[in-house]
Amino acid sequence: MLRLDPVSYRRGTVVLVLLMSLGACFRHAARTPVPADSVGSGPPPSAAVSAPPPPPAAAAPEPPARAPEPSPAPSPGTSVAAGPPTESPRPSPVPVASGGAVRVEMKNVHMHMTDRVVLLIHSLRGALLRTAKSRPPVFDDKESFVIRIDAGEIAMSTASLTALMNDYVFNYRKAPIKELEITTNEKGQLEQEGVLDKAVDVPFKVKAELMPTPDGRIRVHARSIKAAGLPVKGLMGLLGIEMDDMVKIQAGRGIVVEDNDFILDPQQMLPPPRIRGNVTSVRIEGDQVIQVFGTGTAPGRRLLPYAQYRNYMYFRGGNLRFGKLTMADADLALIDQDAKDPFDFNLDRYNDQLVAGYSKNTPSHGLKTFMPDANDLAARTAKAPAAGARP
Repeated sequence: MLRLDPVSYRRGTVVLVLLMSLGACFRHAARTPVPADSVGSGPPPSAAVSAPPPPPAAAAPEPPARAPEPSPAPSPGTSVAAGPPTESPRPSPVPVASGGAVRVEMKNVHMHMTDRVVLLIHSLRGALLRTAKSRPPVFDDKESFVIRIDAGEIAMSTASLTALMNDYVFNYRKAPIKELEITTNEKGQLEQEGVLDKAVDVPFKVKAELMPTPDGRIRVHARSIKAAGLPVKGLMGLLGIEMDDMVKIQAGRGIVVEDNDFILDPQQMLPPPRIRGNVTSVRIEGDQVIQVFGTGTAPGRRLLPYAQYRNYMYFRGGNLRFGKLTMADADLALIDQDAKDPFDFNLDRYNDQLVAGYSKNTPSHGLKTFMPDANDLAARTAKAPAAGARP
């Protein structure tokens, strides 16, 4: 009698479940009736209904589904041209009220969206837009404003991207993907490894390339797909099955699946304060995904009137509220005390940074506030009890 070791048995079980899932998707696609008036506007399986043999059905929709792609993988650190148009319309951004915009400029800022999700802002120029007409942007309420990005370059480390996916995007009941880990490789590709939540958990790994979409989102284009350590993209193509047949993501999470690609929308997938802007270029450098918004580097001279500072956040015009203070015709510069490294700013703990820093009024009735980095402040706080403890 043939005996299988536990690893082989589990792999065989996973593969069997995956094949059953693929077969179920294929049978569903083959049996789905296609209305006569929807020819040309419906999904590719319509070709499978008219042709009995499965292989021609998979081959028919494949070529027209995508624009021609570059055959060699892009080298690390290079931008990729815009990909093909998306099939799904981009969701509307968070609504904002008219008027009262506060212009904003940032340079070399690490902005904490959560404790584990950090935006590495190389440069940004845009505005804070109020979400309620009767209330200005308030630092203490991240839902009170949206950051409009007119031009900028923002990076995210793969560690932050992993935390964003697990802690925020896929953090809901019956999410189709769990235990996701995102890394990069030497070919300038994004690698996604996780577990597909099926009848039996199916481990998967996807290697993908990044490209902007014409409507300002990011396409994660799969180059290879493995399940339980076995390549399955060819089998899925043979059966006429795509990733979007197997992975259903809750609406409003900032991700949609098209064929075998994930379409990411920074406007929807980041926690508050939300952003508004169009990604025009995306590239991978080391373990960072770098997104260019609008024109990238802001044209013209700096908004900040003080040329000697390299790491800062500057707010000008409109009304701005922080703590018990409200600034009319805002003229506020938050400046890094330590220019040797980027300005680490945490909106949840901005008051602690204000208290630990100092401020100067300017001749134009503005305010310059010099603040320590949030991560340095956290380190000081952690060491304080130990310093005061008895030996």
